[in-house]
Amino acid sequence: MKTKVILIGGFSEIIELCELCNFDIVGIVDNNLKESYMGYEILGDDKSAENIHKNYKNIKLIVTPDLPKTRKLIVQYYFKIGFKFCNLISPETSISKSCSIGNGVVIQTNVNVSSNTVIGDFVKLNTYSNIMHDCKIGNYTTVAPNAVLLGRVKVNDCCYIGANATVLPGRKLDNDSIIGAGAVVTKDIGKGIVAAGNPARQLK
Repeated sequence: MKTKVILIGGFSEIIELCELCNFDIVGIVDNNLKESYMGYEILGDDKSAENIHKNYKNIKLIVTPDLPKTRKLIVQYYFKIGFKFCNLISPETSISKSCSIGNGVVIQTNVNVSSNTVIGDFVKLNTYSNIMHDCKIGNYTTVAPNAVLLGRVKVNDCCYIGANATVLPGRKLDNDSIIGAGAVVTKDIGKGIVAAGNPARQLK
């Protein structure tokens, strides 16, 4: 039996990933789209959430936006209404049997998640990202395509790691930190810091 889901946000990559996973998309909630998108009904916008819940209260949600803070706000809003959430994990990815994965997680195609890693709630791992052994990734964090977290990296909540960035072993990224595309993180990054370059340095 197919898993039935509602998408919060009409995002083509996530729609195609749902199809790959053989999920049944009941509909999409989006503030900008009308009627249908990629063949799926637009159920309404965020303001329609309570009415949507009355009609589909047993259907779980997948939250699609990339930005961690946006995703957090959406989850908090829909959770208060009474919705529940589910994971969306590509079958074309490599996940260690010793990995722990939270709720509402999206893992796209060709991701590698190595041994003894801990993936928090509502984390998004984009295509070809590589999470090596003993890493810990906090809630709502996004890892962009081709980013690499080497062994024992700790990433706290609501961080964003840009495409092709590399975080060296044992480094720590505190809450709300942002790592620019292509950056090489050689030192710990403090709370709310935006860092870029090789080696990564705080942007003024």
